[in-house]
Amino acid sequence: MTASIADARATLQRVFGYSSFRPGQSAAVISILRGSDTVVILPTGGGKSLCYQVPAVMFPGLTIVISPLISLMRDQVRALREKGVAAAFVNSAISASESSEVIARAQANELKMLYVAPERFVSSDLAERLRPRVSALAIDEAHCISHWGHDFRPSYRRLTDVRRSLGWPPTIALTATATPDVRTDIAAQLSLDNPTLIVTGFDRTNLTYASVSAKNDAVKTPLIMSAVQSSSGSSIVYAATKNSVERIAAGLKSAGVRAGAYHAGLDAERRRTVQDAFMAGRVRTIVATNAFGMGIDKPDVRMVVHHSMPGNLEAYYQEAGRAGRDGKQSRVLLLHAYADRFTHEFFIANANPPRSVVEAVYAALQRHSTNGLFRGELRDLPLPKTVRISPRQLEGAIRILSNAGAVSIDDPSAAVVRLRLLATFERVSSVLADSPIEIGLMRAMWKCVGRKMSDGADIDLNGLPPGLNGPSLCAPLLDALQSRQLIHYARVRGGIRITNPRRPLSAYPIGWDALERRRKGELTKLDTMQRYAQTKHCRRAFFLRYFGETPRSRRCTSCDNCR
Repeated sequence: MTASIADARATLQRVFGYSSFRPGQSAAVISILRGSDTVVILPTGGGKSLCYQVPAVMFPGLTIVISPLISLMRDQVRALREKGVAAAFVNSAISASESSEVIARAQANELKMLYVAPERFVSSDLAERLRPRVSALAIDEAHCISHWGHDFRPSYRRLTDVRRSLGWPPTIALTATATPDVRTDIAAQLSLDNPTLIVTGFDRTNLTYASVSAKNDAVKTPLIMSAVQSSSGSSIVYAATKNSVERIAAGLKSAGVRAGAYHAGLDAERRRTVQDAFMAGRVRTIVATNAFGMGIDKPDVRMVVHHSMPGNLEAYYQEAGRAGRDGKQSRVLLLHAYADRFTHEFFIANANPPRSVVEAVYAALQRHSTNGLFRGELRDLPLPKTVRISPRQLEGAIRILSNAGAVSIDDPSAAVVRLRLLATFERVSSVLADSPIEIGLMRAMWKCVGRKMSDGADIDLNGLPPGLNGPSLCAPLLDALQSRQLIHYARVRGGIRITNPRRPLSAYPIGWDALERRRKGELTKLDTMQRYAQTKHCRRAFFLRYFGETPRSRRCTSCDNCR
């Protein structure tokens, strides 16, 4: 596409209401408009989303955005719609029929932007179906694709296949936190073609960093209270567990602070209410796990406090960077105790179980699956008494098996439905006399399960004949049949599907040595985080050196060690 920086600025002003780009944004926009693969490293608050949203408005077709967080999708799509941009999302938060409607709109060229969870993309034919309409692909939080990144997600490693299925569209990969090694790995894992690299720098000069040793809550609570009450604007307090979140929020409320709690244990509506209240200023301080914050554009956060030490410097930099997004002076406080290290060592060990555990889990799945599918709760998987394994280790083993292609996690919203016939077939034929597609679907399902359909049976929609198969096609038809009271159906809970139940685990490409290197790498990152917490030298310089930059001076005059 031929476009100038003037065209991009005009779009920025007309659609998004900004008169100029921030550092790095214009270079990223022009690069992707010219069809170049692009890797963008902008700090938290640097405006990464505009790097793909502006081109998306200018492109003739669809821009697909891969994003790992449902809340981020919802917020960005809502904001885009308010600006008149046709945008939608597909993820597990919407029904199969809603997904089908969104995909149909995308295929009809009625959307400019479509946000998709990576898991949804790699487990269906969605890429092939959207290929004719796609102008560009944006991959947010791109560090998730790297084994050396701080938030590795196996589903991201399959995005090269998605790019291939989409016809290798111009791709922009974005993150706020990537060391030089991770940047190189992002480009390699995505098979980017000689990508343009845009790095604006990691120095947030308006942030003041401090770290305090605090061995328990008796010490931490008054420090948090003082920090929040002395803040001139909004505050975010990060805690590691939902119990800590609730306890800290309750303490702040009892002291007269307008505080809210946000964590994964709350239902989606409650989380949305708390987030909206914080964004509107009705809640002054939000206490949250790290589930909160990605994509949140609140400019007046003046204080970010960490109740305990995160597991790596990338995560800490990203969370701390939610302070001062408007460029005004803001403070960042880390509270740490030596016990924090033991907690993270426990998490690392569970996420990286030994080979013997992974092999035992695979063998148990082979023994206790039906037609290659284990549909029970994972915690109920029968394992030999000689195998001692925690629930987190079990999850880690499944993650390793999934990444190797040995198993897949069935999407509960996708292919299998539990269906019961509510009417005689004579009545079905009468009601659907003028609906050949619906009656064809009914006959195909009856052929699969026969009379079991009258009592209720599980039906794999992907196993139906061509032209009638697949959840995206069947969902609206099933909804119509249910509305006519001919059937009742519900999505079946997902399970663990073995790719080939007879295939030994040794036949899969599991890089045991690479997994061990990753475990050691996570421990090295933990060492680095601990050194930052305890250092007596300039904290700003510590950050910059870690991310591959050279500090302009040895002392910044604004962190607690340099003042």
